[in-house]
Amino acid sequence: MTPRIALLTRIRRRLASQDGIALVAGLGLSVVLGIAGTSAVAYTTANQRSANYAKAERATQALAEAGLHYALSTLYNAGDPTMPGAVPSRTVNVGGGEVTYSGTLSEDGTTWTLAGVGRMPNPTGAATIVRSTRVRASVGTAAAGGANNAVWNYVYSDDPNGCMSLANSVYVNVPLYVRGSLCMQNSARFIGYSLQVGGTLQMLNSSGVGSTDQAASSVDSSNPQVHEVHVGGGCRRGTSGSFSKPCGETLGVYAEVDDDSLPTGLTKPPVDLAYWYANSQPGPLNACTTGSFPGGFDNDGVMNRSRGTVNLLPSTAYDCTVRNAQGAIVGRIAWNPTTKILTIAGTIFFDGDIELTNSAQAVYEGRATIYAAGRITMRNSSQLCGIAGCGAAWNATQNLLAFVAGSSTDTYGVDLEQSSILQGAVYAVNDYREGNAVRMWGPIIARQVHLMNSAENHYVPLGTLLPGMPQSTNEAITITTEQGSWYSG
Repeated sequence: MTPRIALLTRIRRRLASQDGIALVAGLGLSVVLGIAGTSAVAYTTANQRSANYAKAERATQALAEAGLHYALSTLYNAGDPTMPGAVPSRTVNVGGGEVTYSGTLSEDGTTWTLAGVGRMPNPTGAATIVRSTRVRASVGTAAAGGANNAVWNYVYSDDPNGCMSLANSVYVNVPLYVRGSLCMQNSARFIGYSLQVGGTLQMLNSSGVGSTDQAASSVDSSNPQVHEVHVGGGCRRGTSGSFSKPCGETLGVYAEVDDDSLPTGLTKPPVDLAYWYANSQPGPLNACTTGSFPGGFDNDGVMNRSRGTVNLLPSTAYDCTVRNAQGAIVGRIAWNPTTKILTIAGTIFFDGDIELTNSAQAVYEGRATIYAAGRITMRNSSQLCGIAGCGAAWNATQNLLAFVAGSSTDTYGVDLEQSSILQGAVYAVNDYREGNAVRMWGPIIARQVHLMNSAENHYVPLGTLLPGMPQSTNEAITITTEQGSWYSG
């Protein structure tokens, strides 16, 4: 064999020996890929388990919070939240899990610790997932408005022995509540939602309740505008004869409900003049923090009408503001004669009479109760309204002025005359009178009410009563969660 042939033979043998190495390399690669696939499956399964656990954990937390809300709801609806057993421990099944809620009252009976616990099965098969929440709630008392405050939805005449007078083209579109009797004459017309009279109803001339006159009231006898009429003593037309029960259309009373059931027991709410004399802000004993009111609120520190006659709308501007220690406004009365805007807030007291006359006009902004120790008078086209133009778009929940006239010596504590317009609420210790094309928007509460000579009264819902408005209150239990006491874990 020549040297050349021998060299080629050795090369062929060496190349042939690489077949085993390729096989080993191929097997190694297969093993690596197999391990990678197994790892991917294991990783995916772990992620899925983690996601399922996180979902179950969130659901358990939601159950715990639901349990706490159950506990709070149970406490709020308890007949007596001061009793230790007002929130007993209970367990209920909800959404595939379990909720336990309970409450514990402190020994002094002032603080509840309320708890909610949620439990859900663990999707990994391990121990049940448990989450809890709790909060402390204080039990106290506060004055709450009584049912009698519904009287502020009416024109209310409190005299049980007199006869409230509607005369000479009076137009009343306000719920009317009369403890005594009601005397209507000329073309006086009642078309409000509800008429309740404890005594008798006497109608003279063309006066009546509801109407078949389409031009006057847009109602007819088959579709009366008046929803309900309750007259305890019955009705009659004319000055003689018996009173009929119920009234009926033959006497000129058109109503969907017409009976002789006595009106519900609403009463005139009490007024505490001495309290508001001392505590109104601004007022006789609480000066303006900034600014002043022309002539002040009182002259001698005694509630005796020493201030004289007060003009809320003088020719010059003023701004009297009272702020608390934190700088918040608690009372204000300010007047801009250029814009004709009267800004009001809080409860304000003048130890005198309030009088608006000679076409004095203003739009007020804000919500306040204004007291006069004496009378309140508007005449000669004066206007005080909660909206420009004094129209039906007035929203008493945004702007509301309540007048309280404290005079017990003047026959008419509040007297509106000669085309004046008032949008607000009125309370008079003595009587109330309006006439000669007056327009009044809002409720009236007085000993006796007299409406005459083309006066118009329109109903406006007030919403929440203002502080300072005479009202009835009851002591109610309050439940207040303590800030910073919430725990979740």
